[in-house]
Amino acid sequence: MPQVTVIAVPQMLGTSVSLPMEMLHAADSYRHLSHTPHSPLQIQVAAMGPESILMAGGLRILPDTTIDQVQTSDLVLVPALWRNPVPVLRHCSPLVKWLARQHRGGAVLCAAGTGVCLLAESGLLDGRPATTHWYYFDRFSERYPRVHLQRDHFITEAEGLYCAGSVNSVADLMVHIIEQFYDRDIASRVEQQFSREIRKSYDQIYYSLSDARNHPDEAIIRVQQWLQDNHAREINSEQMAAQADMSLRTFNRRFRAATGLSPRQYLLRLRIEAAKELLRHSDLDINAIAAACGFNDDAYFARSFKRQERVTPSDFRRSVRSKLFSL
Repeated sequence: MPQVTVIAVPQMLGTSVSLPMEMLHAADSYRHLSHTPHSPLQIQVAAMGPESILMAGGLRILPDTTIDQVQTSDLVLVPALWRNPVPVLRHCSPLVKWLARQHRGGAVLCAAGTGVCLLAESGLLDGRPATTHWYYFDRFSERYPRVHLQRDHFITEAEGLYCAGSVNSVADLMVHIIEQFYDRDIASRVEQQFSREIRKSYDQIYYSLSDARNHPDEAIIRVQQWLQDNHAREINSEQMAAQADMSLRTFNRRFRAATGLSPRQYLLRLRIEAAKELLRHSDLDINAIAAACGFNDDAYFARSFKRQERVTPSDFRRSVRSKLFSL
């Protein structure tokens, strides 16, 4: 696991960094249990000075180091700020410059809530998508007119700059980050431990310049949209290739090059995401959900669901209902 630097500033919301730190430690524990050779997780809390930092809830945090002592980072976590961030921003010029240097050096930057303003102050978000806490949308747009504010998305990503609109969406973002730095299996395990049952469909909350549809192959994009609209139907590879007006061999090659997945893998993920929504919000039985999402074989649906989500469809639904509807 690479070097992680957690930023501490006055009036920060502690949960916006303590939660991702706990999730990263959980991921590293799972990696250790797998007996896979890896370097240990290294997390340090850094501030502009050595003094303790008073957080929004009245607690204090003592930084491990100062930002001028941190030359390189692989991942930087920027906290959310309480209420109006401008008074804090006035005293953060050294931090703003440091964040810009870290990004130029290849670090991935993740900011939560109004902590996104620290990235915007540096100019890193100019011409790029971003989001922030909904209460600050209008003032954010006025202060940073060059930033492409995404009001309808809780998470954005552009060239290693991640923004989470609230502390609640930080958990969803961290599942994604853990998958990037570790692997999908470990990310799924961590998600199960940290409120997976109330996690929204990633497609609903995530805006990314590098997602599966953001590529220049317009023919493949058309097929992806067609699959989104028709995933419940019986679909074979020849039909997908026909939608792209390509030979099957050419289509398979270009689809994988554009999305990183085979056409069948992509379709399977669409179907399982659709099934998860029905498990959350409908009273259909498991067999009916399988059929509604394009699975003709109930056993295959159950195996595929468990392989991707690491729980059975029934257990997934039970977890959702017990958390969302119990007193």
